[in-house]
Amino acid sequence: MALQSTEILFLDKDTASASLQGKGVLILSPAFYWFTKERMQIPLSQAKKIAPSMFEGITPPGEYSYYVEKIGEEYWFFAYNDQEILDKLSTIGIKPSQISKVYPAQLALKDIHIPIKVGNKVLLNDNGTTILLPKSLVEAETKRLQELKLNLPKRSLPLKAYSSFAISEDLIYKFAILVFIAILAYAVEIFIYKKDLAKVTATQEALMQKYHLPPTSIQIKNILASLEKIQKEQLKLREQLEYILRMPLSPTEFIESLQYGKKIIFTVMLNNPKRAEFFKKYLLKKLRVTKISVKNRTMYVECRV
Repeated sequence: MALQSTEILFLDKDTASASLQGKGVLILSPAFYWFTKERMQIPLSQAKKIAPSMFEGITPPGEYSYYVEKIGEEYWFFAYNDQEILDKLSTIGIKPSQISKVYPAQLALKDIHIPIKVGNKVLLNDNGTTILLPKSLVEAETKRLQELKLNLPKRSLPLKAYSSFAISEDLIYKFAILVFIAILAYAVEIFIYKKDLAKVTATQEALMQKYHLPPTSIQIKNILASLEKIQKEQLKLREQLEYILRMPLSPTEFIESLQYGKKIIFTVMLNNPKRAEFFKKYLLKKLRVTKISVKNRTMYVECRV
């Protein structure tokens, strides 16, 4: 989405005032989000699932939303506090209904490589990461944000609390329709659930009568124990995969492939074969590694689940 005449509002924690004539695009200062990036050969859906774990031990306690965007061969992960952003907009007199799209500066300015002046600060691309510095620390020539032609992604950052600010009759009408659809879907789901429950109950009673099983039979306990075992195995597999995906890779290292089932098999491209010994010690701390081999700069690993 290329921007020319659309109003742009840059929001920083130091922003004291702002105004929009109509709807505008909101660009968030790095002060409003946390950012990290990783090279991973996994689907976007899987990257979204592991997003919270990418910020463990990084973000302070609080309620956070997470956003993931694939840029080239990298996944860009963002963590942000919806309410903090909305509260700041409120203090400067901007209603959420005036905002059409929301982008972190990292995404909005990913193709801009010149310093950008915003108030008494400067947005700077530092080795691929957008940072905000005082103007006094930047000697290079700068441009104002409004002077740039930005090519923004189609997808933008969602803010959870937007729906609570719907004040127009049109929005209220649309919201009422959504509520009606939700209630209808819930009623259908309850009906199907009760119908299925009746079938299951009838089948259970028939089996108990046929095999003379009491309600607390050992067969029922075995089924529950089997389901609990499957749940524990799935949780353990998830913890192992998260540990692998959080390997302390250098910027030039990345996970080439990852497969899992009865065992976990993955390969890592190293910047130096000698690094394999370091990763071996890391993996043995929490994984049951059965095989590690290195060919050229590719490390091959097998683990038992």
